[in-house]
Amino acid sequence: MARESIPKKIKEAVLDEYDHRCAVCAGDRPHLHHVNEDATDNDPMNLLPLCPNCHLRDQHNPTKKIDVGKLKLFRKYKDPTILKPQFHPIYERTLFLNEIEINDSNVAEIENRAKELIEFVASLEMGDFYSKRLNELVGPLKRVFVMALGGGPDPHYERQRKRANYDYREKISQNKDDVYSLIVELLRYQKW
Repeated sequence: MARESIPKKIKEAVLDEYDHRCAVCAGDRPHLHHVNEDATDNDPMNLLPLCPNCHLRDQHNPTKKIDVGKLKLFRKYKDPTILKPQFHPIYERTLFLNEIEINDSNVAEIENRAKELIEFVASLEMGDFYSKRLNELVGPLKRVFVMALGGGPDPHYERQRKRANYDYREKISQNKDDVYSLIVELLRYQKW
C-alpha cells in the first residue's frame, strides 16, 4: 500500500511551528514523524519534525523506541525533558490517568496509584507545592457515608458509595490534562 503524503499546508504549518528544525535536537532537514505511527493520521498534533538521525535512532530502532504516550506529551508541551530517562518514573506513575473508565469499579486501585504519584512528586524539587496541587486534582474524595441502623443491607448507603466512586473517577478524568500540565511545569525545577 502506497503511503499517503502529508498535505503541503499541514506539513508547512508543523515545520513553521518548529522553525524547520528537529524537535529533539534542532538539527536540519527534519522529516515529519507520525507520533501514533499511523501514516494516514495527518493531524498536526500527530506530526513531529525529527532530523534524519533522531528519526532513525529514536523512532525506527526497535531496541530504543520512545513510548507513543511520551511523544504525544512532548508534541503537546514541547518540553525536551519529557524525552529524558529521568522523566520515565514520573510518566509511569501517570499512566493510570489514561486507563480510567467512568464505570470502572476498582476505585481503591485508582486511589492507590494517585497516592503513589502524589508521594513521588513530593520527593522532587518543589515537590511540596506540586504534590499539594496534585492532591487537589487526583487525591481521594472526602467521603462521609450515612448508614441506616439495623441489620440488613442499606440501599441508600450502597447508592452513596457508588455515587462517590463515580464522582472520583469523573474528577480524575476531568483533571487529567491539568495533571499533565502541572507535571510538565514541575520538570522545569528539576536539576537533571
